[in-house]
Amino acid sequence: MEEFLHFLQGEMEVPGIFSWFHLLMLIPIIGLTIFISVFFKNTSEKNYKRILFIFWIILIVLEILKQILKAFHYGSPSYWEYSVRDFPFSICSMVYYFVPIILFVNKEKHPHIVDAAIGYMSFISLVSGLAVCVYTDMVMSNLIYTNVQSLIHHGSQVILGVFIYVWNREKISFNTVYRTWIAFLITVVIAIIINVSFYPHFINMFFINPTRITNLPIGNIVQEKLGYPVYLLLFVSLICLLTYLTYLVESSIYNLIKKKKAAGPAADN
Repeated sequence: MEEFLHFLQGEMEVPGIFSWFHLLMLIPIIGLTIFISVFFKNTSEKNYKRILFIFWIILIVLEILKQILKAFHYGSPSYWEYSVRDFPFSICSMVYYFVPIILFVNKEKHPHIVDAAIGYMSFISLVSGLAVCVYTDMVMSNLIYTNVQSLIHHGSQVILGVFIYVWNREKISFNTVYRTWIAFLITVVIAIIINVSFYPHFINMFFINPTRITNLPIGNIVQEKLGYPVYLLLFVSLICLLTYLTYLVESSIYNLIKKKKAAGPAADN
């Protein structure tokens, strides 16, 4: 078992942006996004949830293995040491928590909760996953498994984000954005509580630990010059703005496609 884990900790040269490794991983991400969103956009609810469940299980298994590898230290002797800072509670980790809400929460009894989960995946998870898929320097390392798992994970955020929006396109409205904002603020509060609960150990969930300067580009300058409250306010405001802009872009594309389809038969006549 130890030798197998050590094998999975194999190393490689840190891949750069748009390196062969990066491009190789982008191809299936783009392909699956288009394929699933086009060919399953009108699928049954059963198949819709089946697709989400398959992705979720794969992501959970890969994440558990990543957590095991992070805790395992090969040597003479080998030892295990887990750091709570590696626990998956970042913006990009919300896929683990919000997909089950879509899958298992009764939308007839709790429509607002399910709608918020749909919005979180369609807007916030989609944008954060896309950002990492493009700017891979944020996550790439010299560990082969970590790099593969990271791009599969963030790529799946893009695939699921687009697919969830496309399948729910008729039901998504500004109310979805509003509920997504509320869900996001709840996750922000949880992240802050986790961050301060383990002080003086540094845990930086959501990059908003009040005890240290953030390592986010530009954000670190803002926090250093203007203080944590201003940085936190700007961070939350930026995510909320991106959420709304993503909604506008997605709904505009959908409305444009719908108008073209409606104009098609009229043009033929």
